[in-house]
Amino acid sequence: MNNRRLYYKVLAPFASLIVAGATQAAEVDTSIIDRALNIIDQQNQAAVQSQETITRLSNSASTAFEEFKLENDNLEAMLVLNAGLRMQIATQEQQIATIQQSITDVAVVTQEMPLLMTKMLASAEQFVELDLPFQLEERRARLAFAREAMNSPDVSTAEKFRQILVVYQTENNYGRTHETYPTTLTIDGTERDVDILRVGRIALVYQTKDRTLTGMWDQQNRQWVPLDPGQYRTAIQRAISVSSGLVSPAIMDLPIVAPESVQ
Repeated sequence: MNNRRLYYKVLAPFASLIVAGATQAAEVDTSIIDRALNIIDQQNQAAVQSQETITRLSNSASTAFEEFKLENDNLEAMLVLNAGLRMQIATQEQQIATIQQSITDVAVVTQEMPLLMTKMLASAEQFVELDLPFQLEERRARLAFAREAMNSPDVSTAEKFRQILVVYQTENNYGRTHETYPTTLTIDGTERDVDILRVGRIALVYQTKDRTLTGMWDQQNRQWVPLDPGQYRTAIQRAISVSSGLVSPAIMDLPIVAPESVQ
């Protein structure tokens, strides 16, 4: 289409000359027309070559633009991926710092743990000896077992600490429970078979098997003291039956020392 328009623009002036001088056509030199046509052909060829060059450059520009868009999309994808990796690296660095701090703390605790356990076990042993004298053999055996574990190089630190915690947990549970068990007490210089009733750590009483003697532990003076049989024999007998599960639960009438205010 462009070549045709250029052809018409060049040919029009010559066509006018040909029409205007039609009457003198026989006298005009036809070589002039041939040269004009040659010029037109040359111009047409140049125009075709120019158009081909333009088309080639346009195609090349389109290809370059498409390549640019593709590379730009790849760059954006890499930027997004890089940002995500940076966040992951930052999170991992925080986790590494936390783990390193935990390792440091564990090292400190590991160094201080033996001294702590020694103090805890010594406190438990002192507490048992100063506490109400119930189940002493069992409680002392538990302490001895923990002490043996403490002194054994074959027992791990975790197991040593667990044994001490068992002692503390068991002693703590005594304050929330009650029990009755048989034992032998020395009363007025004579060994007597008795039933012991413990209610938490607020009451520790005994009654002989024949029900003739009834008494309680005096924590302040740290000794067994007798109770009035007429007032407490039946009450203690019934409380022992309740604690043993021989009768239905009922209110226990027990001698309890009133707490003193701390000065």
